[in-house]
Formats: sequence, structure tokens, C-alpha cells
Amino acid sequence: PSDALINIFTGKTRFLTFLNLRQLLSLISAYTVPMKQKREANKPKKTETAMRLAKLIEEYIADQGWNNDTVHRDEEEGTSQLKTTMSINNQDFRLYIEGDEKRELLSLYLYAPFSVIEGKSVDACLFFNYLNDRFTYRGRITVQDDGDIRYVEIIDVENIEPPIAMIDNMLNSGIGMFRSNIESIAAVALTQKTYEAIRAEYDKKDAARELKNQKEEENPSTESEE
Repeated sequence: PSDALINIFTGKTRFLTFLNLRQLLSLISAYTVPMKQKREANKPKKTETAMRLAKLIEEYIADQGWNNDTVHRDEEEGTSQLKTTMSINNQDFRLYIEGDEKRELLSLYLYAPFSVIEGKSVDACLFFNYLNDRFTYRGRITVQDDGDIRYVEIIDVENIEPPIAMIDNMLNSGIGMFRSNIESIAAVALTQKTYEAIRAEYDKKDAARELKNQKEEENPSTESEE
């Protein structure tokens, strides 16, 4: 096609005739369409399965034996959601597991059974930031504008096929966070106990743990020798 274009532009006449213009448009189309098709063919291909995240959540439900729970699908929007409750420390927590097919995101939200009372949002935010920075949980604990306390983890699943174990790991991390800190979370959210007071308790525990480890290093046990 490039040689033909040169012939049109270098003809003896200085102006394109109507026939030459049609030839030019035809040649441009013949040249650009294959190039576009080639670029599309060279793009990385994604593993696309209709509502694959919805199917993943359904597989997880079946694996856990949650026979009374169902995944709500929105085929048009490409979203899915599991909404259920689970018991942690004898309290009912709200659990949401969501799939977003278009954005390729898998999300888990675990809500505490109580909310932050009026006037305690600042203390709660400070304490939750401390937990997020101090400990190695997969997700983060946050307080919403309405006082709701939730643990959230969002994973980008583009170009991967997540196993159901991924959801299990996400959930177990949230459960572990609440089980280890529920008393302090309740104190900062429901009482007048300040962030500083709760933080001092954690620092005290850390200091005691460090002292214990130091003593064990200085005086190793002789049980194995005996």
C-alpha cells in the first residue's frame, strides 16, 4: 500500500482527482485496518469467565457448609455479594464478601456488633490506626462516618485465578484481629476510656513481653540437658 500512496502523491497532476481521492481513502483503510487488528491480537489476553468471582464465592460457601447462605448476583453490573453473620467471641458480626467483575476486585468486610458512640470517633481512629500500623493483619480496621466499625480487605485479582483459600485467609485475618483486640476496641468505642490510656496498656504488655524474652535469653532453660 505504501508504494501505491507514493504513486498517487507523485503523479504529474498537482491536484487529486475524485478518483484519486477514492483510491487514497481505500488504500488508507486497507493499510490501517490490518494494523489495528494486529495491535488487538498482540494485547495480553485475560482469563475471562462469566461472573468468575461470584462462582468463587459460591464455591467458598459450599466448602464451608453454609447451606443457608446465597450469593446475590447482578449480571448487568458484574457484581456479586454474600451477606451473612458469624459468631466471634459469642457476638454476631456482619460479614460481606463481594466480587466486582469489571474492576476485578475481591472484597471482604467484617463489621463489629457495636458502633462508636458520639464523641469517641477521634479516639477510635487513633487506636485503629495504631492497630493497623503495629500489627501485621492483611486488612485494616476503620470507623465509618456513621460510627460503624469494620475490618476491610480488598484484593486485585486481575490476571489471576484466586483459590477459595484466599477468601479463607482474608476472613481468618479479620477474625484474628477482632479476637485479639475486641475488649480494647469496645472500650475505645463505647466508654470514656481514651486512646492514650489504651495505648499505655499495650505498651505495658509489650514491655513485659520484651523483659520476659530478655530473661529467657540470659537464663536459657536447662530442661533439655536434664
